[in-house]
Amino acid sequence: MPKFHKLGGTDSYLFFCPGCKSVHRVPVTGPKAWEWNGDIENPTISPSYQVVSNDFACHLYIKNGMIEYLADCHHPLAGRTVPLPEFRV
Repeated sequence: MPKFHKLGGTDSYLFFCPGCKSVHRVPVTGPKAWEWNGDIENPTISPSYQVVSNDFACHLYIKNGMIEYLADCHHPLAGRTVPLPEFRV
C-alpha cells in the first residue's frame, strides 16, 4: 500500500509521521527538494527530514519504507526505527 501520497497540483508528497501524529510534506523537485527513490510503497529520501516549531522538533530519515527517528526528536519515538504507515486519504 502507498506510504507517500502525491499532493495534487504540486511536486510534493505527503507522509504520516507516527511520532508527531501528523502529516509532513516532502518536495521532490525544485531547489528545496529531497532526493527520492520514486517508490511510494517503500520510499527512501535524502538527506534527513527535520521539522522544528517553537519548542518541538522531529528529525528523521526515511529508508526503504522505514522511519529512523533521530535522538533529537521531542516525542516518544526518538531513537527508534518504525515502519512508515500507509497513507490514508
